[in-house]
Amino acid sequence: MKHHLSDLIRIAAAAIALGLSLAFPGIIIPVAATLICGYPMFKEAFDAIRERHMTMELSMSIAVLATLLVGQYTTGLVITLFVLVAELLEHLIVDRGRDALTGIAALLPQTAQDLQPGDTVVVKPGAHIPVDGIVLRGNSFVNQAAITGESLPVEKGPNSEVLAGTINQDGVLEVIATSIGKETIFGRIIGVMESIQKTQSPIEKTADKLAARLVYFALGGALITYLVTRNINATISALVVAGACGVAAGTPLAILAGIGRAAREGLVIKGGVYLEQLAQADTVVLDKTGTLTLNKAVVTDVTSFNGIDKSTLLQLLSTGEQHSDHPLAAAIMDAARKENIQPGHYDAYNYLPGKGLEFSRQHIKYRIGNSGLFAENNIDLHPAQQWLNTARQNGETTVLIGNDQHILGGVRIMDVVRSEAREAIADLHDHHIKTILLSGDHTTSVTAIGKSLHVDEAVGNRLPTGKLSYIKELKAKGNNVIMVGDGINDAPALMEANVGIAMGTSSNTAFESADMVLTNNDLRKVAAAIAIAKRCMNVIKFNFWGTIIVDAIGIVLAFLGYLSPMTAAMIHVGSELVFILNAARLFGKR
Repeated sequence: MKHHLSDLIRIAAAAIALGLSLAFPGIIIPVAATLICGYPMFKEAFDAIRERHMTMELSMSIAVLATLLVGQYTTGLVITLFVLVAELLEHLIVDRGRDALTGIAALLPQTAQDLQPGDTVVVKPGAHIPVDGIVLRGNSFVNQAAITGESLPVEKGPNSEVLAGTINQDGVLEVIATSIGKETIFGRIIGVMESIQKTQSPIEKTADKLAARLVYFALGGALITYLVTRNINATISALVVAGACGVAAGTPLAILAGIGRAAREGLVIKGGVYLEQLAQADTVVLDKTGTLTLNKAVVTDVTSFNGIDKSTLLQLLSTGEQHSDHPLAAAIMDAARKENIQPGHYDAYNYLPGKGLEFSRQHIKYRIGNSGLFAENNIDLHPAQQWLNTARQNGETTVLIGNDQHILGGVRIMDVVRSEAREAIADLHDHHIKTILLSGDHTTSVTAIGKSLHVDEAVGNRLPTGKLSYIKELKAKGNNVIMVGDGINDAPALMEANVGIAMGTSSNTAFESADMVLTNNDLRKVAAAIAIAKRCMNVIKFNFWGTIIVDAIGIVLAFLGYLSPMTAAMIHVGSELVFILNAARLFGKR
């Protein structure tokens, strides 16, 4: 409020002058108070004339000066007071909207100047975590609401990822820094938020044009009223009743409110233009690995083909894979650990690029790999054929193990699908959005996952250039496309889509290429963002049409002589506040 002290002083002075004018009728007090207190309005009107712009300040200034010229001094002061009060309330509401975004910056913890990635930071209970990093030691619950929008604290322990700007609650954590300052996820979010207010979306430009045309409309209506009725009161009322601030101020406020509301949900939208595009979207394209899935392979099935028990099978598999850094090997080792199976020792080992590996143990040679490895060694795959076919239909990867004579068994491995993925797809369908799974993986695997998640279409075997061309094809057909991805290979498609959405764990390239970021990696938030965008656009359209209708009815009533200048001023102020408050309610609407 202290930033608006001069406005408060002018309002108080105008109110006192009005009281004195009513108690002691005359010319000097109301005229002087109107000219002095209304100086900012008159200055903006003069600037508008000089810059050849049409503004509401210009039309209101003409109306106020007209009342003074025809001897309605108290009426001129009342209109000025109404305008001052309306502008102050408008500024306070708009400032609240801006503060909702810029205030986020205050949450970014200050880090020591000499702190570098790789350094270890000790975070005490109740302290903000100052870096993005990995927990080395300690256990605690961390409040991540400022970044991810999650309402409940998340448990953190060794190897857990933590984010700058979150709050450590009850334990001591030792964290090794991976990013600091502006390079953290929170730092990048703040950079986006600060840049949002420097750009105008197309609908904001439309609002400015409409506001200018409403001023022409008011001036034209007033001119026609005077030429037809020769009634100066009706003419002044026609000038005063029309308002455009509900459009001019309400539209950017609605955009800020929509973006601020999304930020509280863990959604970073990089500008109003993308909010518009989200509201118009009809197609969502989703990458598979790291987006619909967690990019973590797990063993879904262990099967024996030769009477060997599953524990022995896993023990042999873990013996061969124990030193491999392949993701499939990691999945096998995880499965063995869950069963408390320890890998054994081998006598000899041979890695076979693109096929698998061989190892010897107790004078027996074992092979681990794909079906091609066993086919080229003339080992009968018939016992495993049905099992392999089922895995192919399910989109699962297979790893077989056998000796020189037989296939012993195998495991089926699949990338873990996000727990919320199916619900996220259903939510998009509720918004009548077409869903497409687009991946570089084999078509069979992509089709299987797509079928399980009930997406409308699944497309596989698409390299980055293929994904880019596919998005271009969709746009050429008239679709408004959202692309959701997480990796460097998704960056071209993210940039080409009408709205590119990156997962919070995305690469820096994907983060920079995207127009929106899911900081909490919750795919359900895509539908939430669309819902917020639609509400925002509906509010703006309501304000557009509401302003036009109120202004039109007001000018007609003024023309017919049913409005006094004071009543017109009350309608002007009241309608503008209604439309601005309509936009402001988006801050709290879920």
